[in-house]
Amino acid sequence: MNGIHAKEYIEQHHPDMPLVQMISLINEAQRDFCNKTHIYKASYTDTTSAGQRYYTLPDNVIKILKVQFNDVDIPRLQGDPIIDDDELTATNPIPTPSTSSTDRYWYESLGRIGVVEKVGATTSAVERDDKKSKYQSVSVSSELRVYALSSPADLTTANYKTTNILSGVPGGHERAILDYVIAQGYIIPANLNPELSQIFDTKYELAVKQARKIATARGVTDGK
Repeated sequence: MNGIHAKEYIEQHHPDMPLVQMISLINEAQRDFCNKTHIYKASYTDTTSAGQRYYTLPDNVIKILKVQFNDVDIPRLQGDPIIDDDELTATNPIPTPSTSSTDRYWYESLGRIGVVEKVGATTSAVERDDKKSKYQSVSVSSELRVYALSSPADLTTANYKTTNILSGVPGGHERAILDYVIAQGYIIPANLNPELSQIFDTKYELAVKQARKIATARGVTDGK
């Protein structure tokens, strides 16, 4: 079901709902549905640069399942390095690493993924003030791949006619997204109808429960 079909169905209940508001509610519904069910898994790639620690995560990432650097799984770092390398300011930057290590880790910070290398036991990777850290920013350029529980890409006014609702999500739950939008439309003051809002919200929550069962059966929620 693409955005055109969704629009036609929603307009049976809310013929005066502006397109921008409708698309916004569809996107909100997709994120809520995937966040509650953990039914959708996706992968995202980036290319690292020597000396760059942080890489932006897509907004639709819900939970990172695993990370690969150059096709090799790397573990999550417990805690954060004591010395950061944030690149938010050019003042007194941390130098690009002069040595390399394959002992790599990842962690999350402010909607980004940080990638670090742990140097040998007799070497301090980074020194700042009177502190020393064994962790330096990644030292080489390579493919970074993130596997995550996620939600599909948002619809826009430019692509909604050809973009499917819940694209890539198994189980055929598109009607649930429409139920969510219709329920929200019935709590807007100009179209207020609490009874109908409750009916469609209940339908939506039942679909969420069913999708959660499907996700569990498929092993999606534990990253398999």
